[in-house]
Amino acid sequence: MKTFHSSECLAVSTAFILLAIPWMSGQQESEPGGYLFFGTSVSAEAGESHFPIVSVDKKNIFVDAGIDVKKVSLRAPCRVRAELMLSEGFADVLEMKFTTSSMTNLQRSAQAVSDMQFSAVQSEIAVSMLSSQLEGDPLSVDASPADMAIQSQIEDVQQNNSDFQSSMQDSLDMGTFEAEELADTVHVKGTIIPRTDMPGAYCIIVVDYDIHNLETGEMEGRGRFARAKYIGDLLAEEIVELRVRVSTGEFNKETAEFQMHLFTGDGEQVAMSNSRGLKPLTPQEVATFRELSAKTSLRNNG
Repeated sequence: MKTFHSSECLAVSTAFILLAIPWMSGQQESEPGGYLFFGTSVSAEAGESHFPIVSVDKKNIFVDAGIDVKKVSLRAPCRVRAELMLSEGFADVLEMKFTTSSMTNLQRSAQAVSDMQFSAVQSEIAVSMLSSQLEGDPLSVDASPADMAIQSQIEDVQQNNSDFQSSMQDSLDMGTFEAEELADTVHVKGTIIPRTDMPGAYCIIVVDYDIHNLETGEMEGRGRFARAKYIGDLLAEEIVELRVRVSTGEFNKETAEFQMHLFTGDGEQVAMSNSRGLKPLTPQEVATFRELSAKTSLRNNG
């Protein structure tokens, strides 16, 4: 079945449509003609601008740059804007769970271990160089003042490295290098059943989070990350086990809210059973919506 294009999305106010379409008429047909829901329009960063996403594959995002289609990395930042959508495509969501992890925390810990190893090597090199300057046994009773001075330097180097190693290990054990409230990776685990074929499907993962002032700790507003992820061909009525992972910038996971939006390969958003404001429409209501949208579009363009 055909999914309506974004140009057929809300062009009139929600209130007007709710008044114009008889939701509570009690005459819904057994098979809806389509679904109205709050979805999102999506654009991806290409250079210094953002352009509407056309499609997504395993490595790239394709955007409509006006005169041609541009290809950008799948890791490109995306922008989303809430929009009322109309779609004939639908997927039942049986399970949808969001979890987070932090590669940055792991990198900070790995860097600390690397610093410890580097310090140990530098200490060994310094001790070796100092030892090569010894003329005798610096620990003997008749050791020369020069050898005793060198031995003192060797002990200082060894002690400094020992202190550094101990301090860093304590910090690692205490999790000092890990900000427990921060994450930079989102994992989605879910089960869906598409009710229509969806070739080349992809999803957009959205993270909304609190922004805090690093000095005062006060909240300064809400931030948002959005990333695209290719899923693949989905067949109607087949159970799909979703395993999606996207990397973002760091965000406060304690205040974060997550969304997943599903699209077919040609860039059309698909309604899901957990879509916000989901309303099944009869074929007649779909036609009414399209007519209202078209009229309003003509008025706006005129």
